[in-house]
Amino acid sequence: MNTTLIISTLVVLSGFSAALHALLTKRDSKAAFGWIGFCLVLPVAGPLVYLVFGINRVNQRAHRAYLASLEVDESPSILDPENIDLRPMSTVGERVTGKGLRAARSVTLLENGEQLFPEMLQAIESAERHVHLASYIFDNDETGEQFITALSKARDRGVNIRIIVDGLGEYMCFPRSRIGHRLKQENLRFARFNPITLIPPTLYLNMRNHRKILVVDGRVAFTGGQNIGNRQLAGRTSISNRASDLHFKFSGKIVDELERAFLRDWYHAYGKKDIRSFKPVNDNPRSSAIWTRLVLDGPSEYLDQLNDLLVGIISTARHRVWIMTPYFLPGPDIVAALVGARLRGVDVKIVLPSTNNIFLVHWANQHILPYYLEKDIAVFFQPAPFAHAKALIIDDNYSLIGSANLDARSLRLNFELAVEIFDSALNQELASHMEQKLAVSSRLTSAVLGSISLPIRIRNAIAWLFTPYL
Repeated sequence: MNTTLIISTLVVLSGFSAALHALLTKRDSKAAFGWIGFCLVLPVAGPLVYLVFGINRVNQRAHRAYLASLEVDESPSILDPENIDLRPMSTVGERVTGKGLRAARSVTLLENGEQLFPEMLQAIESAERHVHLASYIFDNDETGEQFITALSKARDRGVNIRIIVDGLGEYMCFPRSRIGHRLKQENLRFARFNPITLIPPTLYLNMRNHRKILVVDGRVAFTGGQNIGNRQLAGRTSISNRASDLHFKFSGKIVDELERAFLRDWYHAYGKKDIRSFKPVNDNPRSSAIWTRLVLDGPSEYLDQLNDLLVGIISTARHRVWIMTPYFLPGPDIVAALVGARLRGVDVKIVLPSTNNIFLVHWANQHILPYYLEKDIAVFFQPAPFAHAKALIIDDNYSLIGSANLDARSLRLNFELAVEIFDSALNQELASHMEQKLAVSSRLTSAVLGSISLPIRIRNAIAWLFTPYL
């Protein structure tokens, strides 16, 4: 058998093998069909692209190991708080996660780095026992240096420091050097989540840790959509890639939940058990005025939890569903829930950025927007700077915040978190924030859609074909 025949046979086999793997493992029929066709039509490039983008390489054994290494929080969650009826809204998250509610003493909305970073740095500077920090992007710039200084001083006081940096997000500071180099210089303990390496080759372009968490001494926690870096300083007009965003500061029992979520990721990224066990320190009083639930999501045992939550919770809406997100490419079930809400007379508003930092996502999004206009769903575009905030409010008592966007990357490919918040005060604060943004935003109209040229529509439609992977 000559060399050409051997190579040709191997190429054909690789294409069929990749196609068979997609057929047997993909849960979405459209994604499976797409990968099968891609691998068979392009038997050389197809399997290589599928190897990088298409396979869920999360090691389930590793997940079981770091989950098992944590002590269980034995304190009971609350199904039905005193003096307030949160059902049927609370039932959705309860069924999705199998967990009840956790109390919060306070929830504080923090807009942009100008409000967030001083609060985070103050918390680190007051730390006495431990600081747990995870960020998808941790820039090696002026802001990053402020955090390194605060973390180093805390370490010198004897505070236990743990830092998770995403293996891909760390490269987002280009052309500056990666933050890991500075952390090593300062001898700060950190771990890369699914690091990208050449030897051995590991190209985890999916399965990124997109969660943002800071927990200090178990008494205060921060989470939301903001990364660490100058780019979050929306008021600095000299920063070309600046973004507006939201983050939230919590106290109360929900802090224990966020800390335990961090430690699960830490054990996975760090690669070995830590001698310090998880010790919950907060009470969960039945008489709390604010109730929360942590919802984890990722391509593991938490797959589709956020998607299922969104479908269920939108279906409970009676008066309003207002969504603010930078990337809006939801699956058909979420779209159906939004359309169903509008058909019931619910006020459905979607607030998007007018400019986007990922042009393919923006193009694909433009292709689907006419459908929402047909269904009488209001779509608005915020002016620059790039609006990176993520929040959903339903009626007058429910808010959902966290790290996740409404696209396939967040809802199926990345590790994300969200926090359900049952509190009318925060709901109203978020509503006021959105109303301020709406006041300066432009609404999508039929006239705007009609002005889009055919070449642009074709471009947008082609980008839309890649929706499952954007």
